[in-house]
This record gives sequence, structure tokens and C-alpha cells, in this order.
Amino acid sequence: HHREWKDERAAAYDGVEEWNVVLAPLTRMRSRGMTDNSMLAVGDTVTVVGYPHRRVEREMRAERIIIGDVRIELR
Repeated sequence: HHREWKDERAAAYDGVEEWNVVLAPLTRMRSRGMTDNSMLAVGDTVTVVGYPHRRVEREMRAERIIIGDVRIELR
């Protein structure tokens, strides 16, 4: 399957709640190593580190993403 980043948001489920995750601009994610096709597969475990929105429930700004042994700094 072909995967392509289309916007700067993602949904993340922590086992209890679903969160809206605001990512970095697409060009920044690509320049920092977040490739379109090879990074993620459905069902992969991903760690997202960031800050919760002050007014919007279950929304966070991602600062870094960890996929397996790969750590990607977004900011």
C-alpha cells in the first residue's frame, strides 16, 4: 500500500482515548527523516511526545515521534 502525508494532523490512540495530534509542516517532517512510504504500517506502535492544547480537549502539538529505534525531532 502507498502511504502519503496529506496534512499536518494525525489521530493517536493511547489505549484509553483518541487524541488529535498536530504535526510539523510536511516539508519539515520530510527533511527530518519522516518519509512518506517506509516509516509506518497499520498497527505499528508509535510514541508521540508533545504538549496538550490549553483549550482543546485531547489535542496535542507533537514535538517528537519515535517509531521503533528511530527518533524524529519535529520542532
